[in-house]
Amino acid sequence: MVHLSSAAATMADYQSLIGLEWEYGKQDCYTIVRRYFALQHIELPDFPRPNDIENSKSIYLSQASALGFKSVSFEQRQVGDVAIMKLGTAEPMHAAIFVEPWRILHHCQHRVRGVDWVRRYHIESIWAIYRHAARPSAG
Repeated sequence: MVHLSSAAATMADYQSLIGLEWEYGKQDCYTIVRRYFALQHIELPDFPRPNDIENSKSIYLSQASALGFKSVSFEQRQVGDVAIMKLGTAEPMHAAIFVEPWRILHHCQHRVRGVDWVRRYHIESIWAIYRHAARPSAG
């Protein structure tokens, strides 16, 4: 069971991030991660997106540590943690943010950005979960 501290439960108001059309490199899953953290005054740099997303190395896995993220287990996840998923690509190339213990904010290809319930499909696709060092841990 996931318990949230009051600090974790009062994360960014993400409502302004919902409803945008997907556009690779401009309005995609990394864009939403950057904007979510910007709402918390945590600036993350942008990265060029690979031309061949299906077969490229994961920018998430290669850059996480340098950007101040540390790995946590699924059971330790908190609101504001980032799930890195492998959805039909050779490497994990999708990111989603936990906005509730069982809901994620994300932006899939060719969809409008939104919040979804975490389902078995998502859980089986999760490769890693990261927490930014500037965020407090619940406990």
